[in-house]
Amino acid sequence: MKKILLLLLISWSSFGQSDSLLILIKKHPQKDTVLINLLHDFVEVESDATIWTKYNLELKNILLEIISESKSQQKSKNWYIEKLVTCLLYEGQNYYQVSANTSRALNCFYEMIKYSQSINYKKGLAAAYNEIGVLKSKQKEYLEAINYMTKYSRICKEINDESNLSIGLNNIAYCYYLSKNNNKALEYFKQSYELKKKLKEPSIVITLGNIGNIYIVEKDYKKALDYYNQSLDLLQKNGKSVFGKYEDQLTVCLTAIARINYEQKKYDVALNYANRSMKVAQKTKKKQYVQKTFEVFYLIYEKIKQPQKALEAYKQFIILRDSTTNEESKSEILKAEFKYETELKEAQIKSLSQQKQISELESTRKTTLIYSILGAILALSAIAYFSFTRFKEKKANELLSTQLQEAERRIEIEQKATESELKALKSQMNPHFMFNALNSIQEQFMYGDKVQANEQMGNFTYLTRQILTVSGKKKINLSTEVEILTKYLELEKMRFAEGFEYDISLGENIDEDYHQIPPMLIQPFVENSIKHGLLHKQGEKKVKVFFELDEAEENLICVVEDNGVGREKSAEIKSKRVQQHESFSTSATEERLKLLSNGLTNKDLVVYEDLKNEQGEVIGTRVRIMITLG
Repeated sequence: MKKILLLLLISWSSFGQSDSLLILIKKHPQKDTVLINLLHDFVEVESDATIWTKYNLELKNILLEIISESKSQQKSKNWYIEKLVTCLLYEGQNYYQVSANTSRALNCFYEMIKYSQSINYKKGLAAAYNEIGVLKSKQKEYLEAINYMTKYSRICKEINDESNLSIGLNNIAYCYYLSKNNNKALEYFKQSYELKKKLKEPSIVITLGNIGNIYIVEKDYKKALDYYNQSLDLLQKNGKSVFGKYEDQLTVCLTAIARINYEQKKYDVALNYANRSMKVAQKTKKKQYVQKTFEVFYLIYEKIKQPQKALEAYKQFIILRDSTTNEESKSEILKAEFKYETELKEAQIKSLSQQKQISELESTRKTTLIYSILGAILALSAIAYFSFTRFKEKKANELLSTQLQEAERRIEIEQKATESELKALKSQMNPHFMFNALNSIQEQFMYGDKVQANEQMGNFTYLTRQILTVSGKKKINLSTEVEILTKYLELEKMRFAEGFEYDISLGENIDEDYHQIPPMLIQPFVENSIKHGLLHKQGEKKVKVFFELDEAEENLICVVEDNGVGREKSAEIKSKRVQQHESFSTSATEERLKLLSNGLTNKDLVVYEDLKNEQGEVIGTRVRIMITLG
């Protein structure tokens, strides 16, 4: 529940400390900082949930009363709010873990966010994000859980709290693992491992096991065995100093190594580790670990043709599995009963209050007959007035409902028109791109390098297939857009023979497999940079493409930068041509951005900028494109 450290305080000395604090609390009725500190310390020390929750609520009410008074200075007010955030943390944990009241727990954590943001209390904000993330993961809402845990990890990184950052990364990895995204899970587990290794955290033994477990799922038994052996070596090396705390992990490691050797058909080795695992599991008396070990015994004995032992192990496995399931069911039933009893008590209190009100009304009616008649007349008048009011409200609601339906129909028609316009623009743009790509390959054939031309024709075939695949979609992953863009730039690169380079990079806050944009949105701007900026330039030619999110994480920003001749020089060259080429793709894309941006102007969405050196000479062009997400 509260802090792990509290488990160590359940001793004779802690009980004495809690009793002493309780005496001091009762002797100090004044609501000041002394009482606040006494209540806070008592809640920290007391282990009985029925007791500490009562005083935690008292502390919370005192703090709310003081904070609502605007007399205190900002510095002292911040101190009160920090204490209140801690109260809300304990209250939310109690609601979820004891009474299984998820909605109340979430309300407490959201209140923590509100108060922490009001004073920029980052530790409180991080604690709230972590609690919500853990709660969401237990509800199997893994995407939301990852979102909150990522916010928690960012704050830990900001305040240089590497220990909690390693926990946050581990939690993110576990959510990815539960949502079947093993690659992401492995990435974050390894980040957590590196931090724990740096900090020499004992919990690194668990992270090593988590990494090993992913490799088991991926059936890479060699790597899985390596990580589990590392975890086992640390547990055995540190001996009693960590054995008591991580003895469960020792069982997990031994069972996993036994299972890996079983999969590799090393049955003697597997049996040896299974026996070691059983000794530790029986010592700790943890049924779930004994159950898993019996399962491994059953599999091994079956393979080495010992059916009697296999049958006995299987029976024990079934008995323990059913026992564990029953205990989990009992736990859920107890939580449900606790919740039901709480709601029943609230209903009884409400019923008693209503009965008291009825008794008072009956007593009043019996006093005089005149008041009864007067009350009846007033009641009839009220009913008549209420009925008339209800009639007016009903008519008004019917009129409002009709107006809303009309508005919804108009919005639906407008959305369909917008989608149709987008499809029309896309259908014109994609053929334009393919025509330019074919021109590039045709030029290569004319230069005589047919091997490279054939290779690029393969690139073009793959690229065409990708374009056909995404052209019917409203949005695609950013990774797919980058892949298409890379293939296009490879096709363009052959036109320059040498001296042409390109670079595509992503910001740290972007997940290319999660964020999505409309297809073929960036290519026209890159094409524009090449045809108008680099085609007329002598020497080294470069194009850079960079993606990042804005501060609100509501828009994707793409920057296309080249070291070409610049817009003014390009326009001058263009004006001297006999046949002018109108760049339809760029204007069409700008129109697409406008339709997708909820009414922003092109000026806000696409910004062109000339790059200049210290002498004021133009050395390239930068285009900043803003794409609305959602």
